Amino acid sequence: MTVPSEPAISTDKVLGGQVTVLQLQQGYRVAIDPIFLAAAVPFAASARAPEQILDLGAGNGVVGFCLMARNPDVRVLAVDRDADALARAQTAARLNHVEERFRSAKARIGNSPDFAAFRDFDQVVANPPFLPDQRSDPGKADGRRSSDLEGDTPLADWLLTAAAVLRHKGRLTMIHRADRVAEICSLLRPAFGEVTICPLWPKPGLPAKRILISARKGSRGADHISAGLVLHQDDGSFTYSSERILNGAGFDLARPDIIYDKASNC
Repeated sequence: MTVPSEPAISTDKVLGGQVTVLQLQQGYRVAIDPIFLAAAVPFAASARAPEQILDLGAGNGVVGFCLMARNPDVRVLAVDRDADALARAQTAARLNHVEERFRSAKARIGNSPDFAAFRDFDQVVANPPFLPDQRSDPGKADGRRSSDLEGDTPLADWLLTAAAVLRHKGRLTMIHRADRVAEICSLLRPAFGEVTICPLWPKPGLPAKRILISARKGSRGADHISAGLVLHQDDGSFTYSSERILNGAGFDLARPDIIYDKASNC
């Protein structure tokens, strides 16, 4: 009998070498989406205690590691249904020297009992699968295709879970497809308000494929669509702002022209 081999794991660096990620060599690989998501998270300027952030569907933990690289005071709980991915994240936490600030827990989004012990988080970050199953791309490899599909966990479950674990006026920050913005805004109500939408333009003059969205639980503040952020120059190289973000800076979703050094609060 042939014994199945262990999947091949690679050790990679992101955020200008500041963050180590352990990830499968085949299937989903970390791209720029989680890095821009982490960069868009604002930190409280005068928090009395370290901010508690829940990374929903954390996978290998890269969003949390990028957050902790930006702010040495935050604490991150990484939640995912994939125990193997969480094990890699825990190992990577040691490699990144953040094991005292990083926890992980196996839980299935949409299964309320799994989240019963998780309450009153200051912030939730999420990078959900982008597509309902019927919009699957058969040209992608199985591992990458499955990471793109909602499966038995529709987007509504992600937003309901975020609302359940956040404290009053806590913030959700997520990245998603621009062509689902109307659906996302509808699902955010009535639990969330003060919605800010930041388009990510691939190049000048091209329509956005991705959006970053921030919303606050229980807020009645005004919604806002920002000018957005251009990712690439016409020649395909990253813009100056994108380069800074990919190397550890943060930015303000409402004013994406304002880029912060990693030690600054947004």
